[in-house]
Amino acid sequence: MISHKKSGRIIGILFLLTMLIGIGSLNLRGLSTSLAESPTFLNDVFENSLLMKIAVLLDVLAASISVSIAVIMFPIIKQYNQGLALWYFGLYVMYFSVIIASNIDHLSLLSLSEQFVNTKSSDAGNFNMLGLLQIESYYSGHFLSLIIFSAAAAILYYFLYRTMLLPRFLCIWGILAVTIVFTSTWLQIFGFDVHFIVYAQNGLFMLFFTIWLLVKGFNSSTILFPTTETDI
Repeated sequence: MISHKKSGRIIGILFLLTMLIGIGSLNLRGLSTSLAESPTFLNDVFENSLLMKIAVLLDVLAASISVSIAVIMFPIIKQYNQGLALWYFGLYVMYFSVIIASNIDHLSLLSLSEQFVNTKSSDAGNFNMLGLLQIESYYSGHFLSLIIFSAAAAILYYFLYRTMLLPRFLCIWGILAVTIVFTSTWLQIFGFDVHFIVYAQNGLFMLFFTIWLLVKGFNSSTILFPTTETDI
């Protein structure tokens, strides 16, 4: 059986891979609603289609690694509380599904740009409107994935806090970080502008959290005592 310390380090490696691949995907994505303000934006999308396809591939890969983290954590959390483990794993399945759906929207945008370029249609306005709708649909999925990710992460940090597999200050920091992401995402959905730094604070936490796991893993002296739902 893998020790807590080794499990924590494996989780740390996977989180590191997720962050690195996610950053790569973000840098290559090249999507924004402001992009559609240009009358030639579908031409721009077409010219950058290869990079965008790589971004989609990386995004799906990062989401797959996230699910693998949930698979590894499931039996560990289950030792403490089966219901909590099911919620954690179930949310990551939902997260993966939403990521797939949002990237399908991006691929549909690429198909639209190819059709626009190949047909050389003079009716650019309708094509641009369809392209904007695809971008809006992608970002709706993106926001939903952030909400689901925040909920799943909060469960993980709560579990780590209760079991003391990690120092409690780190768990509290994590819960606060994802609460800010969760709240800010809902604010954006309701039309409020949210500065990038609000999300960057979670990136700072994730970096510290990952380094801690890589160096120290989970607390090897912790014993997971089963609990009931009323104990949570």
